[in-house]
Amino acid sequence: MNRLCVCFTVCFSILTSLGAELSITTSASNNQLAVLQYRIPKNYAQDIQYNVLVFFGGRNTNGKAEASGDNGWGKWCDENNVFILAPGFKDNDYWEPGKWSGQALLDALLELKKNYNVDTEHLLYYGYSAGSQASNLFAAWRPDLCIAWVSHACGYFHKPTEAMKNTPGLVTCGDADAARYVISRRFVRDYRSMGVEILWKTLPNHRHEVPMTSLELARTFPEYHLKRHRLGGNAANATVETVSYPFVGNDLTGDYYPANSPKVQAIQEEERVKLPDRKIAEAWKKAAE
Repeated sequence: MNRLCVCFTVCFSILTSLGAELSITTSASNNQLAVLQYRIPKNYAQDIQYNVLVFFGGRNTNGKAEASGDNGWGKWCDENNVFILAPGFKDNDYWEPGKWSGQALLDALLELKKNYNVDTEHLLYYGYSAGSQASNLFAAWRPDLCIAWVSHACGYFHKPTEAMKNTPGLVTCGDADAARYVISRRFVRDYRSMGVEILWKTLPNHRHEVPMTSLELARTFPEYHLKRHRLGGNAANATVETVSYPFVGNDLTGDYYPANSPKVQAIQEEERVKLPDRKIAEAWKKAAE
């Protein structure tokens, strides 16, 4: 598909108790009036700067469920001073940000910033199914804008690149989601061959679905890197060189051990998962339960 030339005009923002929607016009054929939902954290205060979680749902979702805060996301966002921004893009290869949707997202973020004290230059991404394609592709499109990204049950990834070595990622997939599982493992393997750590978790016996047990890990991982970012000043601090890995998991068994444990040496190389702290290690272990 030819690159779409897109013209954006913010049309309106409708406020509800905790959420609202932004509508923008574009020249993309199925997105002439693209809608993005957003959720405002409880007890929002203008003197505090908030980060934004860009939450991509399944293919062609309207974003309402993702921005609702259900399944623990709202509580997590309230505790961590995070807005949810959930695009409702439709078709037109919206998961490919270089075509038109990336600029649409940036435009929506700038509009959000007019009314709220949000950081539009250091983003978090989460996506499942088709949304997982967007979450990793958007992160790779502008890694300088990404603190961390999470892709669950993904069937299409960006090509591994050194440009992403400072941009932490988490990939999860059910092993019964056969085709996506193979694709996901290959993607993680290719990055590891470049010396770049992608946190990986197999979800045993799960098909193409989002297990509730996986959501704690999906939130603990970006929370860890968000806190590092806030302490360190920018996302580039969360590099392979500066993140330590005191624990190592065995993806085959779901167990984890201190990195200096003799048991680590018995783990097959392809099954080893480096874990940056105990909280993530516990969430990683529980995700398979």
